[in-house]
Amino acid sequence: MDPKRILLINPNWTGIQNQKQRQFKRLWPPLSLALAAAMMERQGLEVRIIDNQVKGHSPEKIGLLAEKYDRVFVTSTPYDRWQCPSLDIGFFFDTLRHISKDKLCVLGSHVTERPEAILRESGARAAILGEPEQTMLDMACTQYPDDLERIPGLAWLDEGCVKKSADREYMKNMDALPYPAFHLLDMKAYHYFPVMGKSFGILEASRGCPGKCNFCYMGMYGRRVRRKSVDRFLDETEWAVRKMGLKNVYFMDLEFAINKRFVLDFCQGLEDRGLILNWCCQTRVTDMDEEVAQAMAQAGCSLIHFGVEAGTDRILKQTGKGILVKDCYKAVRLCKSFGIRTALFMNFGFPGEHDYEMEATIKLALNLDPDYAAFHLIVPFPGTALADNCGLNPENFPAHQYPHYNFFDHDLEKLKRMLHQAYWKFYLRPRPIFNVLGDMLKNSQNMLFK
Repeated sequence: MDPKRILLINPNWTGIQNQKQRQFKRLWPPLSLALAAAMMERQGLEVRIIDNQVKGHSPEKIGLLAEKYDRVFVTSTPYDRWQCPSLDIGFFFDTLRHISKDKLCVLGSHVTERPEAILRESGARAAILGEPEQTMLDMACTQYPDDLERIPGLAWLDEGCVKKSADREYMKNMDALPYPAFHLLDMKAYHYFPVMGKSFGILEASRGCPGKCNFCYMGMYGRRVRRKSVDRFLDETEWAVRKMGLKNVYFMDLEFAINKRFVLDFCQGLEDRGLILNWCCQTRVTDMDEEVAQAMAQAGCSLIHFGVEAGTDRILKQTGKGILVKDCYKAVRLCKSFGIRTALFMNFGFPGEHDYEMEATIKLALNLDPDYAAFHLIVPFPGTALADNCGLNPENFPAHQYPHYNFFDHDLEKLKRMLHQAYWKFYLRPRPIFNVLGDMLKNSQNMLFK
């Protein structure tokens, strides 16, 4: 019998232009789909990934391509957006429009949180809930496509009623994951411009986060940290550099440096193996000390993203972040002392946040003086403690839409004025202007002459 033909699709996020606040539309490889594809290939399945962020096919073209496949999986949320999903996924439903519903499975943060609404809107055969890769594999391989109860981690409609199979446990052994099937993607298309150039990819050493931030959506990861062993992750990184030709990598763990011993051993391993790699990560400001910063800098870390979030200890305490303003000063100062650039995430519109506290956030950004700062309006994502605290009812929103800001406490126009003020005050200064122009010049050369 011929092997089953499987199609995995990452939609083109055209719909984010409809949002009431800006979200980054980065051209990054869909890591979770690449991992699922690799798992399927190990089972002898024929797999194709369409990253429509790169291809830009029309929904009609997607439908025609999908006709050739036995199963089609479409995600609403690629891996790098699991914790902060897009706010308007009209583009997701557009992508599904011409795909045969009996072969269609949907997945992602929105699907996990609102399976009934999305199943009814999409007509999909099944919704994959939570961490998707093993469930995708089981659905691709099943000989009993009409007996969905056999496969954990699914929801479906049966005579108009939603049914669910048993919960899917999170993967315990991260070392058992294959290397991502980057050979199925056009890796030359991806970049993190202007921060990094091309020959770019994303990898993960761990999943999960023990933090208690009330605004991050954790339905795809779970709270418990599950980590690859140092040697296994070094092997994967070496494969990405030597076999796949990557020169720039973002390690996408929610908190990369949470385990100091792992980070120190990993950094030493990069040096021992002679791997020349420009890399960045995100972590918590309290993870940084002099030893960690020095080791990361020596091993090629050029940029760290920190979630600073707010400019006062009162708001930081309210978020459950577990950090203080003084911790932010310490972490950024350490990075600067070892030549590591910093990028900060900062938000406006927390419950009960006063204007003077938002102004303190802008002032903190200016005083910390990172290389980059990204300012956003806080969103009560369904499924988060913040949404519960605000009294959000997701059913008040259509299937394609999440709230775009904290409308319970704040006026949108006032928040937008604060947002614009933050960007103007931060970036219209000599150092940020030269930083951005310098990165654009350096990495545009990398992109043209790599």
